[in-house]
Amino acid sequence: EAGLKCAQGKCIVNSISLKEGEAKFKEQATIVKNHGASVVVMAFDETGQAAGCDDKVSMCCRAYRILVEEVGFNPQDIIFDPNILTVGTGMAEHNNYAVDF
Repeated sequence: EAGLKCAQGKCIVNSISLKEGEAKFKEQATIVKNHGASVVVMAFDETGQAAGCDDKVSMCCRAYRILVEEVGFNPQDIIFDPNILTVGTGMAEHNNYAVDF
């Protein structure tokens, strides 16, 4: 928040997520919104990081709904980072990460 108070122009806050729950997410989003900044939203929630396509979409949709409908965030100020995960590990369970991104 200190940086938002000192910066001139429009800031982009990198980043917030639902990792610590909805209450903390809304608190952080409200601070960002009150300073007129944009925000990067990571695809994390209380259960962890989204790995598959369905989880990424679900987490980002949930975050979008909270930001727009509950916090009153301008949709144009939301940037999603769905997290590309390591693709060259050689582990079979990682083979689809790039596709899911």
